[in-house]
Amino acid sequence: MLQIKYRLTEEDYAEIERERRGGFVRRVVRIGFGSLAGLVGVFTIWQAIFLFSWNRPFANVLLTCMGLICVWGGLEMPGLAQFLKRLSDPYAPRELQIDDRSITWVRGSKSGKLQWRPGRGFAESERFFVLSTLRDEGKWTIPKRAVTHELELQLRDLVRRVPAES
Repeated sequence: MLQIKYRLTEEDYAEIERERRGGFVRRVVRIGFGSLAGLVGVFTIWQAIFLFSWNRPFANVLLTCMGLICVWGGLEMPGLAQFLKRLSDPYAPRELQIDDRSITWVRGSKSGKLQWRPGRGFAESERFFVLSTLRDEGKWTIPKRAVTHELELQLRDLVRRVPAES
């Protein structure tokens, strides 16, 4: 069983966001779909206010809200990160206990145990190890700076030892 204790910093979150945003092609696709979502939202709001009759105002209000959500999604949901930071502490210390069948995690006062397959639920980038569980119930991004060389070798050995199941 491996035990990893770490804490993510603002620089880690910035790097994770850069990796999530991807390269040029992915940015172009995201901008295209974001613009399309915004236009669909504006069109839905326009229809709800000016085109549909106001005999059922509740339906018009719901359509307007749906349009606002599309516009918000097209703008990549500004303010959501600040809202989520208030719900939980993103910089809280984390602890993972990893074996060949499960990951037990502790973050602040919350904890849990989830199943994983090491051959499938492991990815590595230049600065991070990424562990994900079955059915995407949990995903942990561990900075390599938080892991000793011996622990890094043990983690890679665990992943190689247990073959990926199809």
